[in-house]
Order: sequence, then C-alpha cells, then structure tokens
Amino acid sequence: MTTTPALPTPTTRRPRRAGTRPLLLAAPLAGLAVLAAACSSTPSATSTSTSAPTTSSTAARPITLAAATLPGVGSVLTGPNGRTLYYFTADSPTTSNCTGQCAVLWPPLTVPAGAQASLGSGVSGALGTARRADGSTQVTYKGHLLYYYQGDTAPGQDKGQGLDSTWFVATTSTAAPATTPTTAAGGSGGGVGF
Repeated sequence: MTTTPALPTPTTRRPRRAGTRPLLLAAPLAGLAVLAAACSSTPSATSTSTSAPTTSSTAARPITLAAATLPGVGSVLTGPNGRTLYYFTADSPTTSNCTGQCAVLWPPLTVPAGAQASLGSGVSGALGTARRADGSTQVTYKGHLLYYYQGDTAPGQDKGQGLDSTWFVATTSTAAPATTPTTAAGGSGGGVGF
C-alpha cells in the first residue's frame, strides 16, 4: 500500500517582509529615549548655557536709548524703537505708581533679565533700573522711571506731553523738572527737562 505524502495546510499569515519589524520597533524606542532624556534630572548642555552669568556671551542683548529733537520740545530721550519716553511725577525714583490699566496706556520701558540699558552716542545722564511689582525691571533716567505712551504710534511724537499734569517727556537737557506743564494736555511743545 502506498501512502501519499501529507500536503501542507494553507495559512492565513502573510509572509513577513525583510526589515519590517526592526523599523516598527525603532520609532517607539527612539521616542522613549527622547522622553527619558527630557525628563532626566541631569542638566543638559543647553540648560547649562542658558543659566550662565549675565557677563557671558549668552547674556540678553542690551538696549540702547537715544535722543531725538522734537519741534517745540527739544531733545528728548527715545527708546530702542525710536519712540519718545516719558516720566510720571507720581512715581518715586524706585517705585512705580503706574500699574494695571495705567501700565497698558503707559507701557514701562523694561529690560529682559540679564540685559543692560545704555545711552547712545552724545546722550548723557544717569541710567539705572528699578524692580516693578510684577517682577520686571524698569529703566530709569536721571532718577525717573521711563514709560512709552500708547497714543504715540511712531517716532517723533509726544502726544503724552503734559497729560493730566503728571506725564512729561524725558528731555536730555540738564534743566530741573518743572512742577506744572507748559503745554496743553497731549500737545507738542514746551518740553520739561529733568
């Protein structure tokens, strides 16, 4: 009696392509490695360089203040964007009394952490900084905290001059500040020196 050899039974499995399984496992493993590195308590080279002292080359960029001559006002201090800077007579040399909505209308001139402010060529006077209640660092000039006025939309404007008899352009002259404005609210001219 002759027996026939057994035939293989058909299967529903597809044949495996060469190299598929290693690729499928590589992506999740790479993701886990990145996640583990990000959660590691060991500081990376990037985090070390961002916490370097402010005197290093990674320090925040300084801002430079300049002067511009405005008709009827004279030489005024301007911020890095060229817009006129103001001071508020209700402030003390180190404490701002312009917060909340006031600081929206009169944005303080601040410097990023680690940055310094400097005066451009031909501008003299004492620059400093003061810590605001929100923790930011505001620039001072000749003992006055500095602000922009939201109504000034471009360099060369001084629409905030004399507003409420408490806001004045920061002039670069050596004259003492006046106690009353010399112009109508929001007008140009008659700058007050300090």
